[in-house]
Amino acid sequence: MAAIKLTKIGNSQGFTIPKDMIEKSSFELGESLEVHLHNGRFIIFKKPPHHSEMIFKGKQEQEEIDWADAYLGEWD
Repeated sequence: MAAIKLTKIGNSQGFTIPKDMIEKSSFELGESLEVHLHNGRFIIFKKPPHHSEMIFKGKQEQEEIDWADAYLGEWD
């Protein structure tokens, strides 16, 4: 366990995560994360990819992304 301290960042507050903890996690620099508050504790997850990112790995054409995001009506 590591002790961290809340600091002022502009009009917000934040904290840094020690490098050794990041190295032990599967988080990578620049990656989007989700933060949840549960019973007074922060829980940090990797943000799940958008469904079009799961379908089309790598570079995608905008038309393919639009198709994946298209509304196809209600399913029974």
